[in-house]
Amino acid sequence: MKLFDPKIYALHQVRAQKEFQNHNFLYNYVGEELTSRLQDIERKFNKALNLSPHSLSYPSFHHPSLEERLPFSAGSFDLILSCLQSHWVNDLTGLLKTIQSCLCPKGLFLGALWGGNTLHELRESILSAELSLKGGASPRLAPMLHPSDAPLLLGRAGFLLPVVDTESITVTYPSLLALMRDLRGMGETNKLYDRPKAFTSRTLFEKTEQLYRESFGRKDQTIPATFEVIYLTGWGA
Repeated sequence: MKLFDPKIYALHQVRAQKEFQNHNFLYNYVGEELTSRLQDIERKFNKALNLSPHSLSYPSFHHPSLEERLPFSAGSFDLILSCLQSHWVNDLTGLLKTIQSCLCPKGLFLGALWGGNTLHELRESILSAELSLKGGASPRLAPMLHPSDAPLLLGRAGFLLPVVDTESITVTYPSLLALMRDLRGMGETNKLYDRPKAFTSRTLFEKTEQLYRESFGRKDQTIPATFEVIYLTGWGA
């Protein structure tokens, strides 16, 4: 079953490019953390592929596509990077298998994607708001990978020496509107096929912010937003 609409993904990325530099702090941070791991590896990589939606500091061929079957022959690269993109892939196992096949022997894959604890405050608040106002909930936030499932996916894809670790980042915002602007500017808004097609009503938005502040609000009147990063490392056979 396909959850995510690739056409909407592409549309959101085009829209986000206009002001991405104003909202790219999380992408830049995770990208630097991802590529910094190469400093611990005593090896030079000559054929690197970047599958991320944006460029990275490490020199690489940039292929910013959400394809689950990559258009490259087996063994084409000795390094493949993917930063904050693959959580929107419908068949993550299939993508990882393709990445593994595109690596040359002893090639390296480094990936980062949002984990299941990402935006849990927003998830809980909007769910409670909809239940309160409508008696039911709409699919507004995407399901994401749980860290405990990641090693199994890497193993199924055929990677050797798979390693998974996580990081939790908390960002504070003055309002729910400021958080939503950042998500839109990052290209991280709803891409589900079954997403509500109408704009979120003002009543629902205000109720969500009210519940958000009641459950998670801080003394300085800001609200926290958690972003869980899952880092993936795997070697080609």
